[in-house]
Amino acid sequence: MIDWLTKHLSRKGIHPQSPCPADPRAELIRAVHFLTNGPNGRHEFSKLKSAWRRYNSDKKRGSHVIQVRLPPRTRQQLFTLSKGTSVSETVERLIKEESRFQKNKHQEIKDAIEGEIRRHEQSALSQLDKAQKESSFLKSQNKKLEAELCAAQSEIGNILLIVSELEIAIGAQAGDDLGLSSSDKQEALHRQAKLLDYYTARIKATASLPPHQE
Repeated sequence: MIDWLTKHLSRKGIHPQSPCPADPRAELIRAVHFLTNGPNGRHEFSKLKSAWRRYNSDKKRGSHVIQVRLPPRTRQQLFTLSKGTSVSETVERLIKEESRFQKNKHQEIKDAIEGEIRRHEQSALSQLDKAQKESSFLKSQNKKLEAELCAAQSEIGNILLIVSELEIAIGAQAGDDLGLSSSDKQEALHRQAKLLDYYTARIKATASLPPHQE
């Protein structure tokens, strides 16, 4: 109580100086008498008792007194916001509202960041899935082209074999012996034409050539 009373009187401009620092009670009592005997002494003493009760009540509830300097306009705004309640209650309410606002704001920022991370993750996964599908498609196309190339090489080999057979057959049927008669040569040319048609049909079947367009 002595410490509280010393500070309370100091805030009012009264600074008691005790000749005996070990026992300042006597000087404090004289300072209180000085305060109560001045103008509005009874009112000041009533305010002193009220302040002491508030201090004890705050102490029991674990509250702490904080003094701040406010410009007149801010002080008037604070009283206007009080709306019949005490200034301390108004300050407490404003602090709680600001705390909730900051907490909600931080949560919104956190949710926005997490949402953006999820969006980028989903986009990356989608691109990865697309790339994997494209890679699978290209592998499939590559295998298909390899099979077609193998088939084409086989067709070319078969065609070359047939062409070789045709050349041999035509050479044998045409008859290179100049001693053939005219009718024999005509017969040989006729059989050569038939062989040509036969091997042409085989080549078309082997190579799957499109039909001839005139």
